Amino acid sequence: MISVRSAIEVIVGDVRPLGSERIALPQALGRVLAGSIQATRDVPPFRNAAMDGYAVRAADVTAATAETPVNLRVLETVGAGSIPSRSVTAGTAIKIMTGSPMPEGADAVVRVEDTHEELGTVHVRFPTPAGAHVRHPGEDMRCGDTVLEPGRALRPADIGLLASLGVAVVAVRRRPTVAILATGDELVELGQPLAPGQIVNSNAYTLAAAVKEAGALPRVLGIVRDTPAATRDAFAEAFLADVVLSTGGVSMGAFDLVRQTLADLGVAERFWKVAQRPGKPLTFGVRNGTPVFGLPGNPVSSLVCFYLYVRPALRAMLGLTGLHLPVVSATAAESVRTAEGLTEFVRCTLDGEPGAYRVRPTGSQGSHVLRSLSLGEALLISPPEVGTIASGSAVRVMLLGADGVPTPPV
Repeated sequence: MISVRSAIEVIVGDVRPLGSERIALPQALGRVLAGSIQATRDVPPFRNAAMDGYAVRAADVTAATAETPVNLRVLETVGAGSIPSRSVTAGTAIKIMTGSPMPEGADAVVRVEDTHEELGTVHVRFPTPAGAHVRHPGEDMRCGDTVLEPGRALRPADIGLLASLGVAVVAVRRRPTVAILATGDELVELGQPLAPGQIVNSNAYTLAAAVKEAGALPRVLGIVRDTPAATRDAFAEAFLADVVLSTGGVSMGAFDLVRQTLADLGVAERFWKVAQRPGKPLTFGVRNGTPVFGLPGNPVSSLVCFYLYVRPALRAMLGLTGLHLPVVSATAAESVRTAEGLTEFVRCTLDGEPGAYRVRPTGSQGSHVLRSLSLGEALLISPPEVGTIASGSAVRVMLLGADGVPTPPV
């Protein structure tokens, strides 16, 4: 039995980023950039107006006041997308719209609200310094600048940035496909009637959702019955995916067939059992470079193990650097009994503001009580040497549903 930290190190050390693929920019939101992006042009590409108003020579309007406005002759009106046909000279102005190219001779834009126009003359009521309300070429990005680095999950602003550079197709990391197997004769599919002794195959839906949330592609392969032949056939099909993820059948019962089946199929087991609660009966191995996770069958154990081990592996395969859920300091709002000798992850709620969280358990911590994890906003991390966390003591909690960080939780 190994520690949580050692298990994380083994898994992360065994996975590598997948190859890349090129996709159309509108489909790239949330995808992980496979290479750096350099600006191939200046953005903006030309000097343009930042406001609706009048392009002027700043020297012409230095004396303008509300009582004694400066009067300038309007040469023309230039809309966005049009090119000025005239140059601004002393005593003249060109009416201009936001984004329109600045005319030659002008070095400032007077806001339209600071003026009054009539009969071809604009009355400027306030002085405007040189450079005011003018955007310059390359002010946002300069040609040759590295503007995005690989390993970045593309956000809406990034999509807009790439579009402004004219990037129609972008290279992103391929998303891992994850085969999901749920083992057990007691399982029935969603929507089917339950006979005595049966339960719904909820783990498959839980894990498929968690895989999607991590940025990968789930492939639910259905229920695997507790026979050697069925277990072998199911895993043989699962190995077509980039990652194999099973739940149940990894403990020491008479029908726990997963470990032996994986060994028979050539999976090199890296470890079995982790010193934690929930989720101790976890196995991890590799077959021809494919990571294989055998998660416990209890729903809380399965999902907690996913957060700790599978999610970082998937994010590493995506080329991300923030692999782990963030861990922050908090204060225990009540006493909590935990298991000595094991790292325990206690489902808890958060009260207060970031930096001053107070946490309390969500109720029963049984590994079958999925509602306690549904209610939970974090996992309180109790070290192996601690048997009781006293009320008011400082604790560390792993935040659920937050962005990734590079540091593992323990």
